Amino acid sequence: MNERVPTYLANRVFNAAEDDCLNAQIKSAAGGEYFEIYYFGDILRSKDLPNDYIVDLYDDDDELVPCKLVAKCVKSGEEILLFDGAAHGYNAMFCDELDAKKVAKRELAKFDLPPCKVYIELGYSIDYDDEIDEYDRDEQGRVLLINGRTASWEEVKANGFDYIAVTCEDEVGKRTEILSLELA
Repeated sequence: MNERVPTYLANRVFNAAEDDCLNAQIKSAAGGEYFEIYYFGDILRSKDLPNDYIVDLYDDDDELVPCKLVAKCVKSGEEILLFDGAAHGYNAMFCDELDAKKVAKRELAKFDLPPCKVYIELGYSIDYDDEIDEYDRDEQGRVLLINGRTASWEEVKANGFDYIAVTCEDEVGKRTEILSLELA
């Protein structure tokens, strides 16, 4: 598997192209290309933006409760986790201390779009191999994450991206970016 494909998206990424980032289409195990989008987070609306964006939520205590994005295949019903800000990306792995109870209570809502093709873009500007000595490890050599869990070096490099964008394409080819986050 390509080291730039997140481990949780293995076998769901197709037509991948790489330059400074990974660009790929998401497909279900049954080959389905059209999905409904479900999310947890806040919606950023502005007259200066072309459409609504899913963003992290800050609760009443001004604490970060990260967004989460799932694509549900209209053909098979399979749910594919596209992004979980509590687990994926550099900040979730190494920076953000989150309230586990609040993270566990996140409920998904349907995003207001018709079924669409889903494209994901992931940026990897951190040179993990050059910084390998900067990361704490346990006795088995697994990297210690901020949430107390561990990950293999391969998982760190695949899941520790520092940028994500998700774009949906409707049946007539109109593309709408619904998520764009810097994660480091």
